[in-house]
Amino acid sequence: MKTVYISYQSITDLHPCADQRRAVRKLFGKRKRMAVTIRRAIALSSQFDFDWLAQRTLTGSTRQAYNAATVPAQQAYIAATASALQAYNAATVPALQAYNAATVPAQQAYDAVTASAWQAYIAATASAQQAYDAATAPALQAYDAARAPAWQALNVALASAWAQQYICQQGRTA
Repeated sequence: MKTVYISYQSITDLHPCADQRRAVRKLFGKRKRMAVTIRRAIALSSQFDFDWLAQRTLTGSTRQAYNAATVPAQQAYIAATASALQAYNAATVPALQAYNAATVPAQQAYDAVTASAWQAYIAATASAQQAYDAATAPALQAYDAARAPAWQALNVALASAWAQQYICQQGRTA
């Protein structure tokens, strides 16, 4: 089978966000192109958004095959993280309610007088934002820890499916 490559330039031409642009630069180093393999895509799955790349590089039947191939991984991710997300949402509701209650007067002042209200809003909500951040931090950490294995599995599945379909697509056009 013919080796399929993807170039640094072809990815940057897709206008990735700043974080992904840095990731691409780091992945490629001084290389101008890189061989596409399923093994490499899986190895890089936690460092790059292969779903973003798939949506921009795969077309027609390879895009459909990619979408079909990734449905089980996406469903597994949702199932694996559902209880963590539910726990996060339950843990943060009181803090969100307190935050909303504390910021209502500031928002009303802002609406009444734009320039002076902006300063009043910042002053009035600073402590509420800090309290919200402090109250929700443990729940966010627990959620992130609970979803990490499922996130990694989803990224591996997305990277593998992209590499497989990209190789297939490039093989057809060569």
